[in-house]
This record gives sequence, structure tokens and C-alpha cells, in this order.
Amino acid sequence: MTEPSPETVPVPAAPPGLVRTVDVGPFGIYFTNVNRAMGLRAHSHTGAVTVVYDTVGRHGYPSFAETNAALETRIHELTRKVFKDATNEDIADRLFAHLDGYVAPAWEPWGGEYRLRAVHLDVIGVHDDIGHDNSTTRYTVARGGQA
Repeated sequence: MTEPSPETVPVPAAPPGLVRTVDVGPFGIYFTNVNRAMGLRAHSHTGAVTVVYDTVGRHGYPSFAETNAALETRIHELTRKVFKDATNEDIADRLFAHLDGYVAPAWEPWGGEYRLRAVHLDVIGVHDDIGHDNSTTRYTVARGGQA
């Protein structure tokens, strides 16, 4: 009896407790916000967004040039507008809501079973007159608090 080749052996289901994800990004962004909660005037940041999808089936989010360009466009639809009353935490929440359930037409031919798990918003600071420093701060919104 011959052994099946590794290319034809079905992949077993993930054991309980394991999580399979596809992380896409980081996508460079530029955004402006007025942080009324902290009494800050309008100011702008550069940053990056990384999107994490759970892989629900045999394959998850289809990460290709065309699919990722559609995801980046969706992110920029939100981040190119001024956030008139928003903390960075609020912006991360809004990004999650903006992406949750979204499926671009460019993704459909590739199939896949996936669900949004998390959004990471990395805000890149610079020394300024507001009091920022030159570090990067990550804001994460995730289902179940996991990322």
C-alpha cells in the first residue's frame, strides 16, 4: 500500500483552543483629530493600521495585491476625514466598526472563510507643542479582548 503524498493529505481541523489568523498590513495612514476629551485642538498624525482576520475555514482572508488595495481603500475612506470629537481610542473603535462585516467585491472570487478579529492602530508621534513624543503607540480593538 502506498502512502498518500503530502500534497493530497487533508489538513486536520485546528485543535480546540487554537486560533488561526491572517494579519494584513500595516497600511500607512494620515489622520487629523480634535481630542475634546483631553482638551486638545485639531492635530494630525501619521500611523499604520493592521487588520487581523480569524481563519474560520480551510483558508481565510485572501491576501493579494488587489484584495489588499481594496482593504486599504476602505481604511482611507474613514481616516482621510477629520475626526471632530475623537480620542485615538475612538478612532480605533470606528476603524473596527468600519471594517466589521465588510467584504470588497475584489475578495469574493478568492473565497475563504474569515471574520474580523482585531484592528491595530499604530499612532506615530513627533515632539510637538501639544506634548506628544516621538514614540509609536498602539491602540487595539479586538473581539473577546484577544489580538
